[in-house]
Amino acid sequence: MDMSHDKYDDEPVKYCARCYSLKIKYEEALDSEYCDECGSTDIQESSVEEWENRYERRYGHKFVSKQVDPKKTYIFKLSPVELMHKVSDNEKWRSIIKSIYPNFPGGYSKADSIVLFFDTLIKQNKLDTLRLLLLNTFK
Repeated sequence: MDMSHDKYDDEPVKYCARCYSLKIKYEEALDSEYCDECGSTDIQESSVEEWENRYERRYGHKFVSKQVDPKKTYIFKLSPVELMHKVSDNEKWRSIIKSIYPNFPGGYSKADSIVLFFDTLIKQNKLDTLRLLLLNTFK
């Protein structure tokens, strides 16, 4: 059965509320959906248009028309130490941390928070998530 373009766009999409990925998987053993990109279980559903608007607001470009490979930008060439300095020097450092880890513990000093943040990022192999966030949101 062939579906027209308009009807196709009317179909809701499931996406990750944390990173806006459309790579949603279902884990039968847990009877739950999760994001195959970041592992979040916070899955939302919306129209394609609403998801595209959210994606563009978050990352600064449309999902489909992405032309520049972010891995070829300067931010991806920074070492973990240089990234740490970039976050530390940013007045929105707390927002950066909360964007990636919404439940990040408070009450630590700035230095301790950033060290704990980077320790967690490195252990979870999420430095590229930070790089994308810095590249697209906190310019």
